Amino acid sequence: MGETTWSFLHRVAAAYRLQVTDLTAWWRWVNPVPRDHGGRPDGEVQLDAVAQDLLAGWCRVPTGHLARALPSWTAGSEVPAGRGGDGQGWARWRVGGEWGPVVFACRLCAARRGAGGERVWVYRLRWRRLCARHGRWLLEAGEGHPVEFADVSVMGGELGRAQRRWGGVVGAAVAGGVVPGEVFALARAVVCGWWEREEFWAREVVWGARLEQVVAATRRRWGGGVAGWGDAQWRLLVRDAVVFPEVVAVAGALLDERLVERVGREVEGLLRDRAGVERFAAVLGERLDRPWLAGVETAGAAGPLTRWVSVAVGEQRRLDGAPPLRGFKGKWWVRGPHRPVEVAAGLRLLATSSPAGGGGAAPAGVAAGGQGDGAVEGGRSRELAAGWQPVGAGWGLRRRDAELFAQGVEHARRHVQRFGHLAVAHTDSGVVDGFDLGRWLARRRADAASLTVEQAAQLAQLDAWWNPPWPVGWQRCWYRARGYVDEHGPVHGGDNLDGLARWLQTWLRRQIPLYEDLHPGQRQLLAQLGLTAGEVERFRAWPARRRPPGDGLAAARVYAARYGHLAVTGPTVIDGFSLDAWLSGARQRQRRAGRPTRLGTRLAALDAWWNPPWFLSWQRMWWAAHHHLKGLPDGTRWWPDAPGTEGALAWLRQQHARRSGLLPDQQQLVGELIRVSGVGPVWQPRISDRAWQILADLLPSRPPGDRRYRSERQILEAIVHIACTRQTWPQLPEELGRFAACRMRFKRWHKDGTLSRVCRAALPESDTHWQQQLNAYRTRTE
Repeated sequence: MGETTWSFLHRVAAAYRLQVTDLTAWWRWVNPVPRDHGGRPDGEVQLDAVAQDLLAGWCRVPTGHLARALPSWTAGSEVPAGRGGDGQGWARWRVGGEWGPVVFACRLCAARRGAGGERVWVYRLRWRRLCARHGRWLLEAGEGHPVEFADVSVMGGELGRAQRRWGGVVGAAVAGGVVPGEVFALARAVVCGWWEREEFWAREVVWGARLEQVVAATRRRWGGGVAGWGDAQWRLLVRDAVVFPEVVAVAGALLDERLVERVGREVEGLLRDRAGVERFAAVLGERLDRPWLAGVETAGAAGPLTRWVSVAVGEQRRLDGAPPLRGFKGKWWVRGPHRPVEVAAGLRLLATSSPAGGGGAAPAGVAAGGQGDGAVEGGRSRELAAGWQPVGAGWGLRRRDAELFAQGVEHARRHVQRFGHLAVAHTDSGVVDGFDLGRWLARRRADAASLTVEQAAQLAQLDAWWNPPWPVGWQRCWYRARGYVDEHGPVHGGDNLDGLARWLQTWLRRQIPLYEDLHPGQRQLLAQLGLTAGEVERFRAWPARRRPPGDGLAAARVYAARYGHLAVTGPTVIDGFSLDAWLSGARQRQRRAGRPTRLGTRLAALDAWWNPPWFLSWQRMWWAAHHHLKGLPDGTRWWPDAPGTEGALAWLRQQHARRSGLLPDQQQLVGELIRVSGVGPVWQPRISDRAWQILADLLPSRPPGDRRYRSERQILEAIVHIACTRQTWPQLPEELGRFAACRMRFKRWHKDGTLSRVCRAALPESDTHWQQQLNAYRTRTE
């Protein structure tokens, strides 16, 4: 996970409902934690072996596991262990670490790993800031603001693809003997240099839309914004997320050796630096789909790309075998004036340069952000502090946004004059006069938090429900229903909604089951149609009303999840819903249609044989045999009066014996289970010899002159077989004789108490099963 030890200490303290200082007091400190840095998120703690063992005991996690989860754990050997000879642990405090920048971890991902709702700080390099699962761009800790992440769900797919492409860039860098971090830093400096230039934004069309969407989504996630922040601070915060795809593309181009060789061959003379960067920027503009990039790159002062091209071309002209230049002379070095301003430095500069909190006119470079305190000390920061304030991206974007918004409001006004509302579908068919009003309104709803008061008032004046807290499709149906009510009068629930248009009946019947779960505003709008809470109760009390299919599907799901099938044969009520009658009606409708209905398709997903072309009782017995042989599915149980194992297997053997009389699908179902169980005899003796010795004395003696050729043991075996398998008497196996004589003997022994004595006899343990089955069968037939 890459968590800092300092973050882990905070989580352990929170688990015990303590402060982190309560834990740090257990150790001695080489340099104690400063009092004003106790809650600093980008701090780090290094523990020696004694302190590590103590922390592992508190959290009950082996030290080996902690060593894999905490990057700074192995650095504890640098801390003097056991100073003073008393065996007490030692610790060292430091700010930052050698394992990368410290960022706020995604709380949702951390919660899945057991962090609960606590804030977590982790090490993340700049190219690993995306949480693709939740659409978040993680922000660096210790920058002086409360925002933990930027919401980039609107461009999550683009960022995910760029992060995957970065893996190839890393491979190319390693193969060329270059540190990937240096390549990324240079590419980031080049792209952020474009971000600061007005001539770039005059032609750019991609970043503006990204910036608008990401800033609006991030503001919504953090309660509308941060006190004292304006547009400049938010642009600075989300800059790295907006430009990340271009940074990866530029890094890949910088590592393209064939491109660098071509540039070196094509440029000559004293102006080779300017010609080389123009040629390289032209190719780069084609890759980035910005053909005008070469003119922008060569228009102003020389930047990081110009220096890189100069050093790269110079290396090609050197003698073969000469090692490339390293350090501040190498082509991957980014000079101080070229480094972008980082978020922390930019926020401090904005706070001092704008008394209103940085929301007004801000330097374009600061609004775009940068790369560290070193940049503040460089030439760029001196220019900004001296009042260098070009128009930059902010003014142009705001002016263009105002023009586009006025254009959209005009189209919205025309739509209201024609249809009376703004519940416009977000589809391609909504384009009128070359303007897609549906998409425009959808974007305004998504960015409602970023609208000004005047803009929100303009839209609300056109339609008070232009941005409802429920689906726009519902609002569109309500406007249609209101037009019907204005013409035909209000609806009421006393007549089962009869007499209304079919589409209106269908829509209202969908609202009534969920009436209590609707938004209060939705219930208020339904009341304007006449469907108040009292009318809803009148509709629900209507005796002959037809229940919606959703209720039946819900009951079918409950039954299928409980028992594993939908072979309902008797009265079955699920949460007050008569499932057996509803399924019977659904089967009849599908058979009349002669094809699978839409409802039948949904039921088939629960049970493929919910509507078989044979008796449901046969299908119910098949499911019993299936579950006995293959086991009950997870979470299911036996339904009432389900047959036992012996009864189900006996039924299966009988179906196999008369397989020729079954339908082809029945034969296939029976064959599927026969392959699992194997074909065995229909009947096997159950009464052991030891048990018969005991039971023979309990049976009544034959009357004089009785010439029956069948023994009492065979008759008792027949009675036990029927009791264990729950089959009917005519299904008695031929090995046990005629069923009429056995049934007559069962009635006689049941009446004179013989079977009662058999059930109470003390028999061997192997015979207790059939004895219990016989007792239950005897009790049911009383």
